[in-house]
Amino acid sequence: MGLTRRSMLSGVGVGTMAVLAGCSGSDGGGGIGGGLTVDDTSAETTAFGNVVLSVAVSNTSGSSNSDTLIGQVDMSGGDTYTERRDITVDGEQSNTYELEFDIDFSESLSASEFEYSARIES
Repeated sequence: MGLTRRSMLSGVGVGTMAVLAGCSGSDGGGGIGGGLTVDDTSAETTAFGNVVLSVAVSNTSGSSNSDTLIGQVDMSGGDTYTERRDITVDGEQSNTYELEFDIDFSESLSASEFEYSARIES
């Protein structure tokens, strides 16, 4: 499924194995009282064909918040990989977290594109 740049900015990034777009939208938590939100997501591939997501998360409330950061990589025509990480961000602060996806080597060689996303789940 091909996405336009506008689609990337609204929630999912698309990358190729050789060159990656550096920005993606977010699907963060939050709510009326504030909370953790995903501000930016980018991806890069390693020499072994794995994918590393870099996810910027901010806390809009005045106190420390903890939730689960969930990242997904969907290989074009292949499997979807999911990683979860429990995170804590101090009040009115932001942090960047990395999620590494161990992509099956044969799949990383055969797929020329993948989609990625990150979200906060309470």
